[in-house]
Parts: sequence; structure tokens; C-alpha cells
Amino acid sequence: MFRRGIVKTFIKKIKQKSGKYIWLIGGGDLAREFFKENLIDEFQLAIAPIILGKGISLYIGDDITLKYILIKVEKLGQLAMLHYIKSN
Repeated sequence: MFRRGIVKTFIKKIKQKSGKYIWLIGGGDLAREFFKENLIDEFQLAIAPIILGKGISLYIGDDITLKYILIKVEKLGQLAMLHYIKSN
């Protein structure tokens, strides 16, 4: 499902529906909006062995400080999957 609009409003509406988890998939611009609103409890980050000189950063342009704990590292072919949960 693709949506445009205010992140907090979107999450409030979707949390009223049944189900426990919201799965967000996308790039740095999308993730940054959810990090800015402190709406990510858990995330997985895939690291690929490709150097991108003009990729999209998760962190540039915003003063975001949130703490997460690394709970799992998994090798999937040539990808490294890092699994984090929000620290209390």
C-alpha cells in the first residue's frame, strides 16, 4: 500500500485496524520520516557489498538521536542483515 501525507496521521489510522505489526519497506527518505516521529520500535537493515556514491542516507539533514540494540546479525548470500530493537 502506497501512501502520501503526514506520518503520524497515517500510523494513527493504521493502528486502529486489526493486526500487531506494521512493516515498512523503503529507502532512507521514508525511514527518516518515521525515525523523526520516534515511530520505529524495531528494524532490520540490509547491507549490500556495493559502494553507492550517490545513495540516500538515513541520517543526513535531521538531528535524530534514538537508541537501538543490535539483537541479530544474519548472512543472506552477499547481504548482511542487522536486526535492531528500540532501547528503553
